[in-house]
Amino acid sequence: MMMYILNSKLPKIPAYGPSSFQVRHTTASNVEIGVAVGLVAAIQGVSPDDILTPSRNQARIALARQLAMYMTHVALGCSLTTTGRLFKRHRTTVSHACGRIEDMRDDKKFDQALNTLEAVLHFAAVDQSNIVDRSVQ
Repeated sequence: MMMYILNSKLPKIPAYGPSSFQVRHTTASNVEIGVAVGLVAAIQGVSPDDILTPSRNQARIALARQLAMYMTHVALGCSLTTTGRLFKRHRTTVSHACGRIEDMRDDKKFDQALNTLEAVLHFAAVDQSNIVDRSVQ
């Protein structure tokens, strides 16, 4: 499966705030997780709300959800349990999603796209929060 390419014909996606997440313990901040979900949603052409709904009826939304779970667990370092809570799924579902995405990385183009997505997420979420922290001091 290939990731969708952004184009101007996609519907406008509403801003996704960090207040949508209720998490007790995580290594990533709510802002970083919101960025991950928003970034995957934009790239896949779905809304962040679609990614977070319990629906299972559309394959493209399921893939976007799996990518978002993968990014939250692998790129942001959240545990399987925490990631499961964020997406209202069981930790074994998150593990399955991460395994599926890892299997898809055998395709060179998909692997390159995922590496780019991880780099963008790291810059957008992690590096930018460090810049903000330093500017406040």
